Amino acid sequence: MRVRQAVTFNLVSTLISYVGMVIGIAAGQYSSSVTPWIFAGTSGMFLYVALVDMLPEMLHRQSHPNKQQMYLGHFVAQNLGFLLGVGTMLCIALFEQDIQINIGF
Repeated sequence: MRVRQAVTFNLVSTLISYVGMVIGIAAGQYSSSVTPWIFAGTSGMFLYVALVDMLPEMLHRQSHPNKQQMYLGHFVAQNLGFLLGVGTMLCIALFEQDIQINIGF
């Protein structure tokens, strides 16, 4: 891609994101039943972007003398990190009504 094309596509995607934000805010203001669907769509998009970036890296094997052990170590570490993130988000979702943060200054 040439620099001019990259800047143009970046500008178009930025403008479209602002249009989406305005539509989301307007939909959230006029109907509270739409808000959970907006949150679900937004979180789905973030998961999609993260996984599209992360999965090819997880599947890429580097050359190493003990390739099988290294691959297993990477597999375990990456999946533990993923499960830790999922578990953290699940705990926040389940106990959000009980979470109280007291920051005293």
